[in-house]
Amino acid sequence: MWISKLVLNPRSRAARRDLANPYEMHRTLSRAVSEALKEGRERLLWRQEPSRTTELPVVLVQTLTEPDWSVLEEDYAEIFPPKAFEPTFQPGQVFRFRLKANPSKRLAATGKRIALKTWLEKVGWLERRLQEGGFRLLEGEEGPAVRILQDTFWEVRRKEGRVQVQVVLFEGRLEVQDPEKAKATLARGIGPGKALGLGLLSLAR
Repeated sequence: MWISKLVLNPRSRAARRDLANPYEMHRTLSRAVSEALKEGRERLLWRQEPSRTTELPVVLVQTLTEPDWSVLEEDYAEIFPPKAFEPTFQPGQVFRFRLKANPSKRLAATGKRIALKTWLEKVGWLERRLQEGGFRLLEGEEGPAVRILQDTFWEVRRKEGRVQVQVVLFEGRLEVQDPEKAKATLARGIGPGKALGLGLLSLAR
């Protein structure tokens, strides 16, 4: 896998367009791995990092194949060289994590996806997704070792009109339980909304 860091240039018209519409951002980033996507060898995940209003917008991109960022417009962003990484997990390893996700559930009667409301519901969703993916959310002194740093709704333009999508930024500590599942989860991402820049699980020791 590869991790890329892009610092977007607010003076770039294309960058401003993409920052205003995550679908456009996904479309732009996908150009760097277009052939691998066509051949079914790629799973592109990305996340715009939280920042202060005075800071330039930063986007992290995770790809399965090496991206070619020369396809972007010259003034689009400052691009840091992609870094290759091949995670090897062991049971019991502990990591700090960051995940921007859409914690939600699908109604059986209508098939419609709805947002989860309470802190317990959102953290419960996270615990289940991590457990399914080979991890375990650790416990802190006062419950699960996780903080919600951002909890908001995005209004997103789709073909059927504007829809609201709940976006939650989690940070916390987890433990590896199943190394193979954990590696697959890292490559696949967590939850819906991948094209919106959701689902990228970042780990640090």
